[in-house]
Amino acid sequence: MSSYTAKDLNFDSIPLIKSVLDELKVSNLKNNTSEFEKKIKSYIRNEIVIKEKYYEPENQNLHMVNFYWGHDHDFGSFNVSGMMGTRHIWMLSRFFDHFGVSPLSIRGGRILDIGCWTGGVSLILNKLGAKVIAIDEIQKYTSALSYLVNSFELSSLDSQCLSVYDLGKVNFIEEFDFVFCLGVIYHLSDPIIALRRIYNSLKPRGIICLESMSIDNESSICEYEGPSRIRGNFGWNWFVPSPKTIFQLLEDTGFEDIRVGNGLTNLSVTTAEDPMGANRCFAVARKKENHIICQAGLSIDID
Repeated sequence: MSSYTAKDLNFDSIPLIKSVLDELKVSNLKNNTSEFEKKIKSYIRNEIVIKEKYYEPENQNLHMVNFYWGHDHDFGSFNVSGMMGTRHIWMLSRFFDHFGVSPLSIRGGRILDIGCWTGGVSLILNKLGAKVIAIDEIQKYTSALSYLVNSFELSSLDSQCLSVYDLGKVNFIEEFDFVFCLGVIYHLSDPIIALRRIYNSLKPRGIICLESMSIDNESSICEYEGPSRIRGNFGWNWFVPSPKTIFQLLEDTGFEDIRVGNGLTNLSVTTAEDPMGANRCFAVARKKENHIICQAGLSIDID
């Protein structure tokens, strides 16, 4: 693991990110402030019943059972606390300030945000001028984000309950300039299939921005967890990759110009002193045109 402190990181984009979040306050609502607050708190208290795709809560990701707000947000007249705190801000700052994905480069572009939760990242990207489609396989979250979209009249942000595996079914083929896949890949049972779906959804030379839990190991390995080992009280992980594994996953699914690391050191994870916490890894890569994926052993036909 590389040694550094938060002082070594560049956070130049943080003021811009916070300024666009300031636009999402009740003073800019189209609907009644008290009704808005009541609705948001109804989601948080699990008072809005939305049937998910499970039969019994036993052995399910608890997100499928209960509602958990994603990220902290100050709406002006009230605040909500999310399970991820302000991680959405720090994640985007790392891409903007250390991986060359500038806020200007996304303005006017089409972005797919995978695993959007309650929309912390999607809202920022949209307010920075991008046209965003935000997807999540959990319907209660896309419902909450849709409510925010309608409440703030965000005409270029669309929230859809959709799995990353189903991108081809909805004909998201060469649709996006950027795909953000943050905190998702290690929750997937089939990362190769997911990354190839993402590859197909990107326009030629499109960019993937990926963030993941990672293991501090120099080899190409994954730590397997699965639902038999629940790490927290809200879900589990399937395969947690090392930085080198992330690099090879991207390379084998059709990406080039790949950069993987913590933002300061190549192929390294974050430290405990990082605002992201320990053992996180970032990656940026470009779609390699006309890449033919190896078909040997794939579980489904993905091209």
